[in-house]
Amino acid sequence: MKLIQCTSAGVEKYAPFNWLGASTTLTNASGVHTDKVGEFGLMATLMLHERVPSIATRQRNHTWSRQLRGTAAGRRVMIYGVGALGGAIARRLHSADFRVTGVRRGGAPLASVERMITPDRVLEELPNVEILILACPLTPETQRVIGLRELSALPAGAGVLNLGRGGVIDHAALVSCLASGHLSGAILDVFDQEPLPPDSQLWDVPNLMVFPHVSADAPDGYIDRCLVILADNLGRSRAGKSLRNRVDPILGY
Repeated sequence: MKLIQCTSAGVEKYAPFNWLGASTTLTNASGVHTDKVGEFGLMATLMLHERVPSIATRQRNHTWSRQLRGTAAGRRVMIYGVGALGGAIARRLHSADFRVTGVRRGGAPLASVERMITPDRVLEELPNVEILILACPLTPETQRVIGLRELSALPAGAGVLNLGRGGVIDHAALVSCLASGHLSGAILDVFDQEPLPPDSQLWDVPNLMVFPHVSADAPDGYIDRCLVILADNLGRSRAGKSLRNRVDPILGY
């Protein structure tokens, strides 16, 4: 076996990777989600800016309470994980005049990101962030990378969006910050267990919106786009060229 092509971008379910043979390469589907996740990321970020999770909670409580918001232009957003998903979201947000700070392990710049930082600088930057977006893969380094300390460092009224993996955020800390009013709202599209169990506390947390993992998957052409990567890699392998979307077993993505 020389090549295994995954139909997902995240490969944490296959870890640890000691089952991979020395001559076997694992590749993922990074990049096939970019159009859909870019649209969803822009929509969800605008919803957090407009405090839609709070509006939905007040609707359920039959409460009429007007909270006027200014335009999104100039609002500061941090995208933790500027890979294919985070980069697609950054491009959409940049076009809507958000000011984007990106977090990348290597710190390489991206045109639509105003400031790119490395993970070790996140805590010092969070006080300037109005909306925190999590788009990173789940690895040993990112497991619960956002906890009570990080959420508390955000300014009062900030919002949180997670469309990476459920395990990158401490849900108990998130619930605590929503309950205290420190965070104005949160939107979650990914969870530790999916489907989210009917008895999960997260269903009924005020100012929290639950999406059933739909941010990146489009029903039209998804498998075809995965097959394009596979076909390209088969040709590259035959020609002795480097493969696209190669997963590093050490990094976990």
